[in-house]
Amino acid sequence: MTSRFPVSARLFDSTAKRVPAGVSSNTRARAPHPIYFERADGAHVTDADGNRWIDILMGNGAILLGHNRPEVQDAVRAAAAAGLTTGIETAAACALAEKFLSIVTTMDMVRFTNTGTEAVLHALRLARFATGRKRIAKAEGSYHGWSDEAFISVWADLSRAGAVEAIQPLAGTPGQRGELVSETVVLPFNDIANSVAAIERHASDLAAVILEPILIDIGYIPATRAYLQALRAACDKLGIVLIFDELLTGFNVAPGGAQEIYGVIPDLATYGKALGNGYPIAALAGRKGLMEMLAPGKGPVFVGTFNGHAMSVAAAQASLAVLADGSVAAAIDRRLKGLKEAFHADAAELGFSAVMHGQGSHFQWYFTAEKVVGYRSAATSNASAYRAFVQSLFDQGLLVLTNPLSHHALSAAHGDDVIDRLKEAFRVALKAAEEALR
Repeated sequence: MTSRFPVSARLFDSTAKRVPAGVSSNTRARAPHPIYFERADGAHVTDADGNRWIDILMGNGAILLGHNRPEVQDAVRAAAAAGLTTGIETAAACALAEKFLSIVTTMDMVRFTNTGTEAVLHALRLARFATGRKRIAKAEGSYHGWSDEAFISVWADLSRAGAVEAIQPLAGTPGQRGELVSETVVLPFNDIANSVAAIERHASDLAAVILEPILIDIGYIPATRAYLQALRAACDKLGIVLIFDELLTGFNVAPGGAQEIYGVIPDLATYGKALGNGYPIAALAGRKGLMEMLAPGKGPVFVGTFNGHAMSVAAAQASLAVLADGSVAAAIDRRLKGLKEAFHADAAELGFSAVMHGQGSHFQWYFTAEKVVGYRSAATSNASAYRAFVQSLFDQGLLVLTNPLSHHALSAAHGDDVIDRLKEAFRVALKAAEEALR
């Protein structure tokens, strides 16, 4: 790797003395060193050595419109020229709230913050206040940020996780507060009977049930409508707040998110990623009766110096103007369907057990004969085949993640020419994966 990236290697040698592993997020670490980038445009990024890559990470799915989208960049430049930054309310943020709620019509009110982790923390605190209860239930494999309260049973060690009838909550990282982990109720995704039974068993202590309606941080695993309906009914019956984490599905699988597709409406929902097309902004939205509790003196504190930052608000206004009618997401989804069809045809020709899941811009590959319906079936994906597959893609100039339970993404900038290039790259990589298992 070093011979292809001498500048990145030098940057790492100096930066690692000051920055742990040379990166600001552990997911960007790579052996023997990270790759450092200098420019991005459309579907491509250019590294410090001048290598041009096809980006199928797209900011973990955040950059739905593509890098350097003119409307977004122009809006951010105009906001910068106005001199406003942060710490005060702006007319632009008022307009953004109105635009947001005109698209996400299932929600009554909204507040803006900076990251998905923050939005989730606000949602959980609000649920605890509204119910007077303290415990949280969450789906196994569902990622809601890195906080002590939510980073639980995501990429869990199944040898320690217990049976689906009584899943053992597991910390996502060393240093996590054990009492928060142990009091969390973990639900088997798409398993109605065991999930409802767990909720009913702990109902008197449960403030909220939170989940991604489509598990995306471990690939792409949609809930069944019946599963979400069962959770909605259980929460209604038992007075529990239902929270959908729509950070990755909002404005992507449909303008109003997964709840628009499923017709199941949560009490609270979190949004982000595509909302700002790569600029840091997130949102908590929900029913009026709950959201009004966030006003000063009525309930939980909701503060943040950078909430409603002028540059991020401008980026979100411009992004939503493009995404509002759903045509952009639909066009990306059509290209993704073609990519999936080509992948499955090539896998069938090789007689190879591989499937590509995805919708909207999000997708992931699983190398297993088992039907992938939750974390435990996703974990049967053959790690050796996956690593051979993504190594081949990397060698062909595609940005990829090495964790078999991760996700990739397209954007509006991935035109037909790029899709054709991806089809060929996937074909070559499938052969590499098949050979790795011989």
